[in-house]
Amino acid sequence: MTMIKRSYLSLFSLLFVSVLSLIIITWSWSASAQTASLTVSPTVARQNTTVTLSGTGFLPAETVSIWITYPDYRVYGVTVIQTDEQGRFNHPYLPDFLGATFTPTGRYVYTARGWQSGREAYASLEVDIAPAPGASPAVQLTVNQSAQTQGNTFVFTGSGYRPGERIALWLRYPNNAIADLGTQVADAQGRISLAMLSNHIPVGRYALTARGLQSGGNGIVDFEVLVGDTLKTRGTGQLSVATGSGPQRQAIRLNGSGFLASEVITLWATLPDYATEWLGDVTADADGTFTIEVYLSEQDPVGRYTFSAYGNSSERRAVVEYTLLPGR
Repeated sequence: MTMIKRSYLSLFSLLFVSVLSLIIITWSWSASAQTASLTVSPTVARQNTTVTLSGTGFLPAETVSIWITYPDYRVYGVTVIQTDEQGRFNHPYLPDFLGATFTPTGRYVYTARGWQSGREAYASLEVDIAPAPGASPAVQLTVNQSAQTQGNTFVFTGSGYRPGERIALWLRYPNNAIADLGTQVADAQGRISLAMLSNHIPVGRYALTARGLQSGGNGIVDFEVLVGDTLKTRGTGQLSVATGSGPQRQAIRLNGSGFLASEVITLWATLPDYATEWLGDVTADADGTFTIEVYLSEQDPVGRYTFSAYGNSSERRAVVEYTLLPGR
């Protein structure tokens, strides 16, 4: 009787171990089958370089959305693509996400998500500054003041180009993004001039480049934009927000008071890099108050914002700070 019981016990143990092994194997296969991956090649690239995004582990012929997260946590769509019969894709991509010739430098993160499977994968890319030609000894490019506060005008003069030559101009921002400023024709003495008003732009160090398209002569000058405030006020109002911080992709409500009845109030935001963005105009109520909702999307950079309200009749200003966090 004891031997029979032991035999049953041994058989039960064997069956239990077999079933447990089968469960573990099935779970492991299921987990691996549901894992997607995303790679970017190369993982470190210079501006204006094409990279290739490669995905695996998605469903066969599945629709996959791909988006990019900037170094400052702005988010932009890249593409919508369909996988092959093995659940894979390859997508060559030039990362000029905003249509600029050169994007900001820093760490970017790609995200790929399958529409049917819900599987999600990530890959990071480090963007480094693109190589650029140095200044030519024969060309002189100067600025009237090397550092000024926002709202002032920088005046640039260049010489040493060919008479009547077309000169290409571009501006490097503090985050190394590049803006194309078009072309200008040198005068009979091979000179050019350019004035740039520094309203609304980010603070930091800039570089202007002027390159002769026929001679190849290159002029470069650095200058710095400092924080400035040109607004003249005659008093203060009040501006408040319910919470001091919150994630992207939500609306915040600004409440203002202390303004004149029915006056037009201009609102703007000072971004984390101190660039300014106009939000619109509102009309105060009979008691000098107003309420406005501002939607902060995934394409707004994270960091500290200052919201300002200015009464166009009373010349009163009110400000409130808000910290935008990465979206969830």
